[in-house]
Amino acid sequence: MAMVCLCYGVNERRVKREIDHGATTIEEIAERCQAGGCCQSCHPTLDQLLAERATATATTRRRRFVIA
Repeated sequence: MAMVCLCYGVNERRVKREIDHGATTIEEIAERCQAGGCCQSCHPTLDQLLAERATATATTRRRRFVIA
């Protein structure tokens, strides 16, 4: 896994875990694991990870159906 936040030493796996556990903004990620809470150079990467999760969630919701 790649390092996302060099200031606090937070890797991509940790950020994805926080997103999976409900973080929906950079501020929430920063509260949970500090990533994004210092120099902000990782904000584009954090935005990308949040967008990937939102896209995956939207795709999953569209696939749900009920078999009667």
